[in-house]
Amino acid sequence: MDEGMIAAIHDPEHSDLEPRVKLAMMFVERWVRDDARSIDDAFFSELRDHFSERELLELAITTGTVELSHKFNTAFGVIPRHEDDTYEVGTPGAPQYMRDHLASLGIESPRANADR
Repeated sequence: MDEGMIAAIHDPEHSDLEPRVKLAMMFVERWVRDDARSIDDAFFSELRDHFSERELLELAITTGTVELSHKFNTAFGVIPRHEDDTYEVGTPGAPQYMRDHLASLGIESPRANADR
């Protein structure tokens, strides 16, 4: 990743990225930064010039799912395990109190990692 790409990520609207990439990044930014309030009719019109309705739904669902996961992990202190700056792919370990609650409901925790 070079300086130009980093600049494009920080300001996609004024970048030379492909229009679909630029608009997708702007959509995610607006969704997260101001709870989608700036995704108005004018912006949707611009999006529809480059995306089908199905693609827009998929973009919104994916963005919302990732944002929900991030907020859940932040609220419950779930941090992906890492070693030497390499992050593990998969379900992060849950704090013991969450595993205990799942067990009390008869649900087996996907992992039995100790609290971190």
